[in-house]
Amino acid sequence: MTISDPSSVVTFDADAALPAAREQAGDSVYLCVEYDAEDFNTLYAAEETLSLYDGQREMLDHFEEVLSYVHVDFMEKDLFEDVFRAAGEVRAFVTYMDAVVLVRLLVGQEGLFFTVDPAADVTAFVTAVEDAVA
Repeated sequence: MTISDPSSVVTFDADAALPAAREQAGDSVYLCVEYDAEDFNTLYAAEETLSLYDGQREMLDHFEEVLSYVHVDFMEKDLFEDVFRAAGEVRAFVTYMDAVVLVRLLVGQEGLFFTVDPAADVTAFVTAVEDAVA
């Protein structure tokens, strides 16, 4: 079983992001969540993600806890843009963990949160998603 829901939170074309992500990374995409400072919506959760929880409600409760910290993304974005003025706009944050890579792609004060397999080509992944939502 997987979860697949349409976009309802962000103003950019988040519905175009998932097909682009899956075309680039295939079954290595485990999760896609759209978010802003106030809300989130799960666009896609693969069986690999769902199997980590006792049910969809537990998963959503965990996502709510995780995404209660999204304001940090937006503060960190502003900080990096202020400190590294000549480097341009912050577009994404990537966190490598043992079992998964967390990718947070930012579009203004909104974003997409992905989990992908550590073997995925993350640079190509980010580029594909950015191109799709531009």
